[in-house]
Amino acid sequence: MSAVASRPGWSGSRPAGTAELNLSPELELLLLCARRQMSGEHAEYALELLNQDLNWRLLLEKARAHRLTPLLYWHCRQSLNFCFPADVAAQFESQFRANVARSLLLVQDLFRAEELLRQNGIPAVPFKGPALAESLYGSAALRESVDLDILIRRRDLPEALRSLVAAGYRDGKQLTAAQQRAYIDTQYEYPLLSPSGTLLELQWRIVPRYFSLSLVEDQYWSRVQLLNVDGREMNALSREDLLLFLCIHGGKHRWEKLIWLADVAELVASTPRLDWDRLLTEAQSAGAVRMLLLGLTLAHKLLAMEIPWKLMGVLGHDAAVEQMAGVLARDVVSDRLPTYVESQRYLVRVRERWQDRLRYLFRFTFTATPMEWVMADLPSSLSFLYRPLRVLRGAGKAVALARNSTSKLTNST
Repeated sequence: MSAVASRPGWSGSRPAGTAELNLSPELELLLLCARRQMSGEHAEYALELLNQDLNWRLLLEKARAHRLTPLLYWHCRQSLNFCFPADVAAQFESQFRANVARSLLLVQDLFRAEELLRQNGIPAVPFKGPALAESLYGSAALRESVDLDILIRRRDLPEALRSLVAAGYRDGKQLTAAQQRAYIDTQYEYPLLSPSGTLLELQWRIVPRYFSLSLVEDQYWSRVQLLNVDGREMNALSREDLLLFLCIHGGKHRWEKLIWLADVAELVASTPRLDWDRLLTEAQSAGAVRMLLLGLTLAHKLLAMEIPWKLMGVLGHDAAVEQMAGVLARDVVSDRLPTYVESQRYLVRVRERWQDRLRYLFRFTFTATPMEWVMADLPSSLSFLYRPLRVLRGAGKAVALARNSTSKLTNST
């Protein structure tokens, strides 16, 4: 896979894999700026794009949709020394300053939540958000973060919830004791609202249980390291575990936002001594090799991230990765949203082992969720009926989708 693609009328370098996508100059510029460091050739190409008659409204919309406004603004003003048109400059400046203010608030809320958990003897690992921004980009202001995600052990969740609610955090679920136990057993994150209005999500898994990923909690917790976040030491996942988790998170969402690929590219670029052998072993044990390879391949295609030679042979043995990456790349740059059926088919295909695919289908079909609890408030003695209710709800959705498809087909003939 070449890291350089040619362009008619252009002798420099551009992100690999983008020539076949027929990108607008606005999106090409956004991809070039979706990295902390920009190569000299990419900077020349970016300046050529900036000197075209750009659709600034479209560029701002794309940057906002993919959470790349801070990086785009920073590169254009600092790396490229470009002067925006006056009206565009005002919008960029406003959005950048708003993100700086938001980042400062998130950092303070992160410190407060981590301190409350620590005082109650609950180890916590900030995941994504300002901690990720500091780790990968050197500043929380260069990555747009929406909320706080804190990883804790599953056994600590009830006490963590009690501690935070007692300190003024609002419970985002309001579940009964029985529902809370079921929720912890099957789901992966619990929402709380901080006193300042920040959404805080306590995570004890990376994805819901029905995804059937065999991640061993004790193993990644045993590799927790320390990270300096704005002058304060906090727990952090090992770089290998963080990369795997980022690829699982992005893969779960079909890589709908380019910032997730930027995170992957920055982690790989900033960690030259990643233990790829251990990472592949952990991914294989979890049943997430294809999700890992898919994230790396997309980061290579769209952001020119170099794929380590150790992975080339592994990629060569899974032709599905390249095909899926092509589809996802076209979808993300065209803002195409998949249908429900396409999403489910993808979530099955992104798993490399048949047993994981079957386990996912079974658990997804029969795992009751808060949606079923809202539909029927059953006593504990009848909680087993939530499973068939889940199946009936799924069947109803399938019938509705089939009717909708039939109606569209009929109207088009």
